[in-house]
Amino acid sequence: MRKVLLSMSALALLGCGGATSYVHTDTTLGRVVIYRNGVAYFERTAHVDDDKLTLAVPADKVDDFLKSLTVVDAKTGEPTPVSYPTDPGATETGTGLIDMKIELPGKRPHDLRLSYVTEAPAWKPSYRVVLGDDKKVDMVGWAIVDNTSGEDWKNVKLGVGASSALSFRFDLRSVRLVERETLQSNDMFAQAPPTGQATYGGPEVVVAKKVLGDVSDESIRKEDTEKDVDGAVAFSDDPLATAMANQSSAQGAPSAPRPAPSTTAGGRRGPPPPPAKPRAAADPLAGLAQRLKNETGTITIEGYAGPGDADKQVASLDRANRLRDQLVQHGVDASKLVAVGKGAQPGRNGGARVLEAEGQVAATGGAAGAPAGGQGTQQQPVSLDPIGTSHFESGQAMSVTRGTSAMISILHTPTEGEVVYLYDPESARGNAQFAFRSLRLRNPTDSQLESGPVTVFGDGRFIGEGMSEPIPAHQVAFVPFALDRQVVVDRVGGERDEIARIISVNRGVFSTQVQHIKRTTLVVHNRLPNKVVMYVRHTLTPGYHASKAPTDPEHVSGADLYRVEVDGFGKQEVILEESTPVYRTADLRTPDGMGLVRAYLTSAVINGPLKGQIEELVRVQKDIADDEQRRDTLREQMGEYRQRMDELHAQIFTLRAVRTAGPLMVNLEKKLQEVSDKLSKSTIDVVALEEKLMLARIKFQDGVADLSLEADGKVAAAR
Repeated sequence: MRKVLLSMSALALLGCGGATSYVHTDTTLGRVVIYRNGVAYFERTAHVDDDKLTLAVPADKVDDFLKSLTVVDAKTGEPTPVSYPTDPGATETGTGLIDMKIELPGKRPHDLRLSYVTEAPAWKPSYRVVLGDDKKVDMVGWAIVDNTSGEDWKNVKLGVGASSALSFRFDLRSVRLVERETLQSNDMFAQAPPTGQATYGGPEVVVAKKVLGDVSDESIRKEDTEKDVDGAVAFSDDPLATAMANQSSAQGAPSAPRPAPSTTAGGRRGPPPPPAKPRAAADPLAGLAQRLKNETGTITIEGYAGPGDADKQVASLDRANRLRDQLVQHGVDASKLVAVGKGAQPGRNGGARVLEAEGQVAATGGAAGAPAGGQGTQQQPVSLDPIGTSHFESGQAMSVTRGTSAMISILHTPTEGEVVYLYDPESARGNAQFAFRSLRLRNPTDSQLESGPVTVFGDGRFIGEGMSEPIPAHQVAFVPFALDRQVVVDRVGGERDEIARIISVNRGVFSTQVQHIKRTTLVVHNRLPNKVVMYVRHTLTPGYHASKAPTDPEHVSGADLYRVEVDGFGKQEVILEESTPVYRTADLRTPDGMGLVRAYLTSAVINGPLKGQIEELVRVQKDIADDEQRRDTLREQMGEYRQRMDELHAQIFTLRAVRTAGPLMVNLEKKLQEVSDKLSKSTIDVVALEEKLMLARIKFQDGVADLSLEADGKVAAAR
């Protein structure tokens, strides 16, 4: 490990806590290394003219001493034995010390090296950074050490370090007696035979899939109901959210319909509902989702049909899809969930079951498999917690008297660094409106720099201070040190669905895969006259992957940092999108299902004969909707005609009692005849429209029944 301790100047800090006991011996302390995990390493040398060396060890340090003590002959390198009194009463001398004797065989004199580890206060790091030009900074690091050992450290080589090594207490001094069982001879002639045992390594047997969870229809409906009550559905803008909501339950009772997305007068989607409220702690799916997060590999969700379901295959796939969506909402990675419809199965009365799969399950029999081309997979965030060690040691001897502390320079070197802005709306002390002025610097050493305060200077003055996380060797870190409100960020979020592919078509019911996309738009405003560099911190939602974002992000603590440059007094738009695959069913006979199909036609998902069939169905459905609107309009007019005729009848009946009302009565009778003619014509038109609608509906139903992906497959094979 490179020694980076440059300056040996130490500043004594008086007023420390009380000193602890230390090892008393006629040896020379030559080296002390203090660690961050509450221990210190001591190295001593001794020149002994006798055949014995005595060490007086404090009673509270005996266990650490016995655990780590190493005594070797400096000439031969051979270890030497150590003896100490076993009887605790032997230590009752009033000093609290235990004499440990080291026997020294061989010729006199003896040169020894002793090393041990005992409890000690952890050292504290502190850093100073002076800003320079050309993306360079001058970095100075200090270690604050506390000498509470009770002895002076005179002319010792002092070091500090940190590592992932564990440290603990262990009782090695106490005498341990093992309780042994007393056995006796029993005259037993009629003994039972031993229990039989099964062999292993024989022929391979078929192992059933492990069942991870079994969910009833009631639990699935309860989850959907909670979303409806809270005003939040799984995906608010999904036109398929209500396609299969009227499927019968396993007991024959209809399930509660899901609310359709709100629409405006122009037919556009209304704003999405408010965010979902936190789920109750007793949510039965929460525990299942937590277990599934720890599973590796593919997880299969099998849906089953109930006795009241008309279309068994579609109903079973819908149950599996609904449970899959609910698990994704609980944070399970969508890329490893595969929904499969099993239809009607013996012993199953609806519901769904979660199974552990041994490999990728093929999407057959109505299965909603994982998306092709690797879509939907999410790169797991790599932990940036430091793994390794740090070690800084003095190159010359120094002294730290007992009961004092010292600030020791551990680092002084130029390094790569610059001032940037960091937009962090996610951290506990982050800010969603303004970007922090931050220091971006690289650790120039071969050791990890421990977490500590960083004071920043520039242009001969103090400009801020921050707190750094542990910085691995030669890695880059960001240290926010000021909030000057010169870089303002406007943040807008939204969600939408985009069609990915059609899995199957059965009797007008599409099994589809859509991409649910969360979009975050940031508009960065720079109030400064010069160009600034800003990094945007963004953490992916569990189960999602980044689909649109600036390239080449840096990674920190499970999040991504995206670099953005903004000109002076300018603004820059940053778009961050993340998506997850969602498997849905769409029924062409429902308004929402037809709405999604129209969206299909505008994409490149559908082509060939299937596209022509769907276009014809859309045209027929539009004609049906137009005719239904004309029919409803005529019926409203007929109601008004009848109301007007009733009024005219009443007026004519009243005028018949008046002798001078002849001309007026003639006029009213003429009006009555005109309204009657219009009513008759409207009645004929309504009858004609009803007949036209009947024929159009028959044509639509026949077209829906003929829809299939097989035709497209044959055309593709022919090509």
